[in-house]
Formats: sequence, C-alpha cells, structure tokens
Amino acid sequence: MQPYIELVRRYVYRRILIEFGDDELGKLAVAIFNTLLSRGEAMTDDKLTSIVGYNAIDVRRILQALYNMRLASVVEEFNEAAGRIEQSWSIKDEDIRRFLINLIGGVLDKVGVLMQQLTNTPIYICPKCFKRYSEDDALMYDYKCPLDRTPLEYINPADYLTVLGAVEARLKKMMESVSKGSV
Repeated sequence: MQPYIELVRRYVYRRILIEFGDDELGKLAVAIFNTLLSRGEAMTDDKLTSIVGYNAIDVRRILQALYNMRLASVVEEFNEAAGRIEQSWSIKDEDIRRFLINLIGGVLDKVGVLMQQLTNTPIYICPKCFKRYSEDDALMYDYKCPLDRTPLEYINPADYLTVLGAVEARLKKMMESVSKGSV
C-alpha cells in the first residue's frame, strides 16, 4: 500500500479542508492519519489528543470525518475504571485498501458517465466556467453561457474520449493493483 499512502494523505487533507474550511484541521487530519497508521494499534481519542497536541473536540471531529470516509475503524469498549464506553480508533492496510477501492470505483463511474454522455449527445462547454451543456440546453441559451454570457464552444468528442479512455484504463489498472494488494 506504500505507493498510495501519499495519495490518501493528500486526499484526507483536501477533503477535510473542503469540509471544514480550516487549514489547521486539514493538517490535524494528516497528523492523526500518520499517527494511527505508524503506530498500527487502536488508540482512544484521549491518547490521540495527547500525542498530536490539539484539543479533544477537534480530534474527535476529525476522527468522525475519517470514519465517515470509511478510512478509520472504531471499536467501542466499556472501561470499568473510567465507568464509560471508550472508542478506540485505528487505520489498517485493509481500511486503506477498502477506501481506495471505493474512491477509484466512484471516479471510474463518473468517467464512464462522462464518456457515455460524450458518445450520445453533442456537448458544449463554457470556456470561462467550464460548465457543460447539451445541444438542447445550448440552443435554449442561444449558445451562450447563462452565467456569464460567454459563447459556448463545441467539444470534439473524439479528442476527449481518447483522453478519458486512457484515464479509465489507468484507473482500472490501479483498481486491480489495489484489489490484489500487490501495490
């Protein structure tokens, strides 16, 4: 999984940055990811808080976000000494593999839909905002972008289908590599 770890780190940083709009939380997410991955053991949020040096609320928010991305695993256990249920968080190679398979699968689906759209209908694009329009929509808007009134440009499907085909092939190769675990 090593070659893909940096890809996952960048994804985690960007996803948290977009979701929370805070650069510090993005850095915290990467720190938590690195800590859980390098330690290879399940840790409570309190232990993680002391290791990364951020407040517990932010650490818990990031852990929950990593869990929602299906990147982190959580186990709940009753701690008799504390008299409460504690959550232990971990990130294993299998979690990363599952995450990558889901992520690559989602991108493959989107590429497939775009290729299908390019094959079936003429597409026009706004050169400023890059919004795509079908032939009917372009005609309805008089071949001008309704947002900024820029003339729409026709997309030659052959050029884009070639590029998208290469992207699709590369993604399928990545998917196969990740699925086998021979990364």
